[in-house]
Amino acid sequence: MFSQDDAVSRFTVAKKATLLAGLFFAATSSAQAGWEVQWIDTFDGSRVNWSNWTAQTQANYNNEVQCYTDDDYSDERNYEVSEGSLKIIARKKTQNCATLGGQQKTWTSGRLNSKDKREFLYGRIESRIRFHNLEAGTWPAFWMLENRIAEQPIKGDGDNVNWPNVGAGEIDVWEWFSNEPNTYITNFFNVSGCGEEHRYTYPNGGSDVLNWHKYAMEWSEDKIDFYVDETLVVSQNISGCNQYQEPMFVLLNLAMGGNLGGFIDPNLALATMEVDYIAHCQFSDSSDASYCDENAPRADDSEPSDSLASVELSLTQAGNDTRLVDPAAGMVTVTANIEQGEEPLDNYSLYWQTDELPSPIMQGTTLQFDPASMLDGSYSLQVSLEHNADSQLSTRDGLDFTVQASSEPVDGQSDGDSGGGSFGLATLLGLAGLLVFRRKHFK
Repeated sequence: MFSQDDAVSRFTVAKKATLLAGLFFAATSSAQAGWEVQWIDTFDGSRVNWSNWTAQTQANYNNEVQCYTDDDYSDERNYEVSEGSLKIIARKKTQNCATLGGQQKTWTSGRLNSKDKREFLYGRIESRIRFHNLEAGTWPAFWMLENRIAEQPIKGDGDNVNWPNVGAGEIDVWEWFSNEPNTYITNFFNVSGCGEEHRYTYPNGGSDVLNWHKYAMEWSEDKIDFYVDETLVVSQNISGCNQYQEPMFVLLNLAMGGNLGGFIDPNLALATMEVDYIAHCQFSDSSDASYCDENAPRADDSEPSDSLASVELSLTQAGNDTRLVDPAAGMVTVTANIEQGEEPLDNYSLYWQTDELPSPIMQGTTLQFDPASMLDGSYSLQVSLEHNADSQLSTRDGLDFTVQASSEPVDGQSDGDSGGGSFGLATLLGLAGLLVFRRKHFK
């Protein structure tokens, strides 16, 4: 996927992030590799795991016609996690997109990225994907970006590089568009002359996209190999390349129309990209796994643990769960829902980061604020559940929401349409302070 048109050249110290990285690996093909899972999302829950993902609601590129949302909960949601898979759903719906300054869009859809949450250096990145539609106009993709790119979420830790300069290069692992359905694209975008586009032809034509396939990239210091299932699609030499030598994050999205999506079938009203899992692996001498999937052995720190405490934020206004806040509809309540693990909650402290909120009132695990003075736009807040002795037992959650004034009198109904914002965006209404709240009991 193309990312931005502007480019600047700047090198900064590699950013601090949740980096799932490892040593260079020695495998030359999936048949010879023994893969060990460093991280995997198998989409086993009922909602998106936001500790892995950010909904990139401010993405607006390539003349595409969709408004990206963070909606994984309403009747018109753009993300559905059910029966062990993620569905990114594009819906035909004309609206003024709040996260794009009210720009009119004719579809809603989803775009997830793992920036600042799950980032990788070398190894195998693999996802099992199928697409549900052959009608014209769709443009799904599984791809990667270098982690210093100036795209949401902006953390201010050196992520100020414009696409596709050093620190903001792109690799497309699987990019398909229905107006040329018989092939999919692997590609590179950078300023260093590294790699080139290569198209894989489906043996049975475009209908193959309706079936499950494992799409993967094996990445070392000197080369990048692309695979579909057990087939090597192409091997690209990147030795001597000035890019792709620093952490990257993954993206999953479904675009509509635009430069590659093109003409949209007027009878199409809904399209779905389904993802069974996405994983990152490193080569291991103790493994003989050919794929980076649920059957590969896992590194100790990749195993999920029910013994750890967890925290998840929810937001309500007028008694309704929502991510779309009306400044005239009264107080907003945010709740930190804590699930206790083996550790007593007395060993934890709760910290709120609320620099974009006006005069928040915090009591225990709840936070309230009056949105009456807030301008239309995207906002975010974050909570950290910090273990007092062992930082590895700490956890956090973030919540993005949109403030949009209603054009009609409020009667207590919430709007299921939603959008999100990134952590560390420019503060609004001059609210530049960081408010930190600490409690050691949650009663």
